Amino acid sequence: MTDTDGTVPEEPDPEITLSWIRDYPGLVAYAPLPPSGHYPRDSRGRPRPRSARLRTENPGQAPRRPDGLLSDSDWTWVIRSEHSWAGVSNKFGADALRIMLELAASGCVTIGYTLNSNALAQPPRRVYPHPDLAAAEQARRSRRRDDTSTLRTRAEQIASAIADDWPDASRALRVTDHPDRLLWALRAAADLAEGRTHDSLRAFVQSHANDTKARDDVHHLLAAMGFDHETLIALGVARNPYIGLGGPILLHTTTGSVLDLSAMPGPHDIRLSPHALPRLTVSGHTGVLLVVENRQAAETVCDTRPDLPVVWCHGQPPAAVVSMIVQAAQQTSAVVICADADLGGVRITARVHDNLPLGTTIHVVDVGTVQHDEGRTFNTHSRTHLEQLAQRPDQIGAFAQCCLNRGYAIEQEATARAALHTVLKSQPPS
Repeated sequence: MTDTDGTVPEEPDPEITLSWIRDYPGLVAYAPLPPSGHYPRDSRGRPRPRSARLRTENPGQAPRRPDGLLSDSDWTWVIRSEHSWAGVSNKFGADALRIMLELAASGCVTIGYTLNSNALAQPPRRVYPHPDLAAAEQARRSRRRDDTSTLRTRAEQIASAIADDWPDASRALRVTDHPDRLLWALRAAADLAEGRTHDSLRAFVQSHANDTKARDDVHHLLAAMGFDHETLIALGVARNPYIGLGGPILLHTTTGSVLDLSAMPGPHDIRLSPHALPRLTVSGHTGVLLVVENRQAAETVCDTRPDLPVVWCHGQPPAAVVSMIVQAAQQTSAVVICADADLGGVRITARVHDNLPLGTTIHVVDVGTVQHDEGRTFNTHSRTHLEQLAQRPDQIGAFAQCCLNRGYAIEQEATARAALHTVLKSQPPS
């Protein structure tokens, strides 16, 4: 074979194995061929290499990571690129040579030296990862960059969509940098956007990771990122949900104690265990049960109508809270549901409405029917989901359609109180 100029190219020098260097069991010393394909020569034309490397005795075998030698982060650092010996020493200290020799024997790295009078000059100069390991790590990092970019784009989309309804979760998405943390924030925010409530922390993790123990601290993680406690309750990931109860209600604990909640103005915050729910008895008048989203409105009802049982649902009620509401509803003749007139309020109303016993008389209060101030205009996300809910042929659909017709949210304390007052005028005190 000839070059374009008609000359015959020289064959590269054969690689030189330094067979006299036998101080490293499991390793072979060799002189790497320079990029030119030829070793330097002495005055007599004999090859005189100036550098050497140590590699495994079986370079044809695939590299194998030694068990328990390095943490995942240290392993990633070693294989991502070549390193100076100074860098390796700073990383691993007095164990640097031992670790690198073991990695070299496993085919994961080669160790570079200056060759001085046919001996390896100490200390080593550089460490070179196996090309296959380095390429795989670079590919992994590239995929991770691409995945992170996609994740951030999706996070921004969801953050914009939920900014009106869940401002805390929206802010958390925008300020979280770490990809793994951002992924869990995005999963939580997507559930909020879709109105999904989980029965427990483990149910949330199972739905996203197919393993209930994949992230059993996710409630702390989300809280650290800025998710409010009310938001965690709405997701169903708070360890034990709260319910607010007031009026003529007796609470029977699992230990046999009975608490008369009517003795003090409510609503009283009670933390529920989903595995040991107390039994609830509505005492005295069993006419109307009020389920209210706005705390101040619930307090006003408890103050002005102590004869009526009241549930303050702390936002989107998880399963344990819904169970308590159903208990109370079974002992009353009707249920009045009063939530904010926005997407979150319609969803809360729908969740309570759809879990009540068949045949329950239900009245959905639209706080927009009384005097009020205009709130924030619905964004595209809220309008889209309200339009879907408005297709329902029941009070929920009518409530959603009224929200759409107004085009803005109503979540004011005074408005909720006024709306409840109007409804309750037809309920004489017992």
